[in-house]
Amino acid sequence: MSKKHPAISLGEGLAIVANLGVVLGLIFVWVELRQSQTQLRADVELSLAASYQEVLSRASENEHLAELTVIAYQNPASLTPTQYLQLMAVHAEWMAIVYATYELWQSGAIAEETWELHSNYYLFLLQTEWMQQFWREMHHEGMYPDEFMESLESRLPAPNPSIGQ
Repeated sequence: MSKKHPAISLGEGLAIVANLGVVLGLIFVWVELRQSQTQLRADVELSLAASYQEVLSRASENEHLAELTVIAYQNPASLTPTQYLQLMAVHAEWMAIVYATYELWQSGAIAEETWELHSNYYLFLLQTEWMQQFWREMHHEGMYPDEFMESLESRLPAPNPSIGQ
């Protein structure tokens, strides 16, 4: 004796095909979202790199800003009030970019390694005791969240006394 398996009705067959189509559609949407997210991350990282490059280029191509940095390393007491204000403006611009990078990292838009790489560009400038003190005075006044400032503070380079000599 043979047992008959119940046949699938036309309605059940269409329901299975429709559900399979929904599952395949969701998989397609998921793949598209992953690709979009990857592209967005790449775009964000390129934008950050361009921001840092712009600040670095301006500082290296502008003889006055380059000299100002040298003065800040060699003899910070000789900075005029105007020069001090200009130095503050450059560092404030850097901090704005560094903070934007931090926020992107916190939101998951960029990897922690990217945050550390870009923030290290800025921290590299703070290689003397005077520059670190200048940074602390400029930014430890509640302008930025404590967690952000503590993250940078913990990664400040050891002062290098041979810089500027």
